[in-house]
Amino acid sequence: MKQVIVSGAGGQLGQAFLKALSFQDDFSVFSFDKSQLDIADQDKINRILQSLPQIQYWINCAAYTKVDDAETHVREATRYNVIAPGFIAQACKDRDIHMVHFSSDYVYHNSLQRPLLEDDPTEPKGIYARTKREGEIEIHYIGGSHTIIRTSWVYGPGGHNFVNTMLRLGQTREQLRIVGDQIGAPTFTLDIAHAVKDLIVHHAAGRKENIQGIFNYANAGAVTWDNFARKIFQSAKLNCEVTTITSAEYGAPAPRPSYSVLNCDKIRPLLSSPIPAWEDALNRYLSSLT
Repeated sequence: MKQVIVSGAGGQLGQAFLKALSFQDDFSVFSFDKSQLDIADQDKINRILQSLPQIQYWINCAAYTKVDDAETHVREATRYNVIAPGFIAQACKDRDIHMVHFSSDYVYHNSLQRPLLEDDPTEPKGIYARTKREGEIEIHYIGGSHTIIRTSWVYGPGGHNFVNTMLRLGQTREQLRIVGDQIGAPTFTLDIAHAVKDLIVHHAAGRKENIQGIFNYANAGAVTWDNFARKIFQSAKLNCEVTTITSAEYGAPAPRPSYSVLNCDKIRPLLSSPIPAWEDALNRYLSSLT
């Protein structure tokens, strides 16, 4: 029986893990949402682990994810993206627990115009991106057993994300202006959860070294935000026209990378099934809503 803690269980990624792991024969899941565990409370982290000495894995889905707000909430972004993951990493190291943590395609933000590898240069721009990279460094520096998943354009049930926003606006608007000069891969939370489940199976089977360090995971393929929106409206049968604009015209406070497609070759051999295409993932998500 694999004994797992999921922190940030109330968010869209945490909810996906509860769906993917709960009620599985070989998983026992202890979940904590923000009201039950503030991950910046080091004492609470240690008290929880003292009360659950059987825990083998900690999946941290809690983070500060408001990319634009982070520009003016530096302390809070640092608290939850750097300091708090360090608290979890240290507590896990002290008890020989494997930590799974999530990072972002935004940490790359380099000039490479091809799918990005885990060891490519990181040049994060903006507070959110910098704190996500600093969180990675903190976990690595502490030196416990860990997996860091860099992912991109995440969406799923129960979250404030692009797909849910388009579905809401598409019902009342005839036209939307969407950025068309950023390229990435939309990624369904449930696919991330199933990928991590595969990694935990490797670890439990004694192949611990196979899952150490940083891995990219995103749904296969690439698209711009405007074409992603068009696909959402087409698949959801919403009559909303998309007008393409530039990032400069949109004027978001935090900079976004123009190209952040992730190369997932490192994680692919560890997975039990092929990485789904983003179009397939979107259709599965939309079907789950009806």
